[in-house]
Amino acid sequence: MVVDARCPMWNALRHAGDVPVLLSYTPADSVWAQWINGSLQAAGHAVEMVPAAVDFAHRLAVALSGPDKVIILVSAEHRASDNEWARLPITKTLTVFCLDAVPAPAALRAATCKSLHDLDEEEALEVLLTTIQGPQNPFSRTS
Repeated sequence: MVVDARCPMWNALRHAGDVPVLLSYTPADSVWAQWINGSLQAAGHAVEMVPAAVDFAHRLAVALSGPDKVIILVSAEHRASDNEWARLPITKTLTVFCLDAVPAPAALRAATCKSLHDLDEEEALEVLLTTIQGPQNPFSRTS
């Protein structure tokens, strides 16, 4: 079954109940995407991986219209245009991770933007989890 992101039923289902973190990436960055997917799943998050395609801006805008957490991986390999980036609403649930020295697109700089460039795996994991989950209370019995 193919789910069309433009379908109102998909929108209603996407925003109902426990929705996964939506992870958008370009296929050239699939190694990073797989690592982030595995790290988030290990931390208890469901993740939906969405490779950037022709309609990626629309699909992300739909996800950002609700409470969904959305992660966009940005690198020199990402081929989105300034116009496509400008179509995305900036919400508190949007996080942009820069994977190399290329800065976040201008249209996304008001969102939460973090760089994973030049970090070792432990540092990158700390940035990822702190950004997505928020700071953890070191004195909590449940953390």
